[in-house]
Amino acid sequence: MGEDKASLMLGGQTVLNRIAQELRQVTPSMIVNSNETRKGYEVKGDLFQDAGPLGGLHAGMYEESADWFIVSACDTPFIQKAVYHYLLEQRTEAPQAIIPVYQGRHQPLSGIYHKSVFEPLGSLLSEGERKMTRLFGDISVMYVDTFTGLSSTLLERHFFNMNTPEEYRQAEKMVKTF
Repeated sequence: MGEDKASLMLGGQTVLNRIAQELRQVTPSMIVNSNETRKGYEVKGDLFQDAGPLGGLHAGMYEESADWFIVSACDTPFIQKAVYHYLLEQRTEAPQAIIPVYQGRHQPLSGIYHKSVFEPLGSLLSEGERKMTRLFGDISVMYVDTFTGLSSTLLERHFFNMNTPEEYRQAEKMVKTF
């Protein structure tokens, strides 16, 4: 994108604020993984530099007591609380992660993770691994590709990914239709 996606404006608020507003309807606490200050948010910087989302998940879990962690990336500005509620309803004792699959693609940055993945995360990062999908070989994962009761429009919004200036312009148009 060439600039900080979390600070981009959509519909009169930053992308980070849009995401936080939705997540607050799912969970009472939120941590932002960033190496810079985010006014009004609890921020945790990376413990492993240049480790991407794998490092971000690890940093977010560090010294936290929650059992489950809900993940959202700042390039998905239209997340929907209903998707996270649905994933949380799928929890059982077995999986350490619940990963949505949308249109045939794994969406690890819209998943939920049990605190038990913290140690495997640390091991992978110590070995220099940076790919989220590599984690899935070391933990038990439940993949969810059916979202009973959720509309296709809601799912399209939730999984909309904004990584280029063109996609940002598309997001600016989309936000006007909500």
